[in-house]
Amino acid sequence: MEKVNYIIHLNAVFERFNNDERIKQGHITLYLAFFQKWNREFFKKTLNINREFIMEKAKFKSKTTYHNYLKDLNDWGYLNYFPSFHPARGSKVRMSIFGTTSGTTSGTQAYQKMANSVPEPGQNLVPSYKHKTKENLNKQASQKMNWLF
Repeated sequence: MEKVNYIIHLNAVFERFNNDERIKQGHITLYLAFFQKWNREFFKKTLNINREFIMEKAKFKSKTTYHNYLKDLNDWGYLNYFPSFHPARGSKVRMSIFGTTSGTTSGTQAYQKMANSVPEPGQNLVPSYKHKTKENLNKQASQKMNWLF
């Protein structure tokens, strides 16, 4: 069993995805399917995988797409894929661990550094009842009338 902090690991992976221009939606969904299995198996060093199960979790229909994205994730260092080429034995995957701290930097400091790098939203969201539509204006008028009586 590996020592992995779920939140720090996912934040680090999302940061890597954000900075990696090669990453597409399919890579992310496939990685998350593997990550879910890894988490459910308490971050074991090596996972035995079932292609159909992972494809279902990643919402893939095509084996070709699955293998192309898996090869990319392997080549780019997000995981290590060990194909079995044997129908009775499943392939294996070893997940790379991200977000671990080395030296004097603690996990909290790494998280705070990442939290400080998140940009502030440019526009605040306005609740739907604040928009001036005929329906909302009628509701406001009827509420005022009810309040008066």
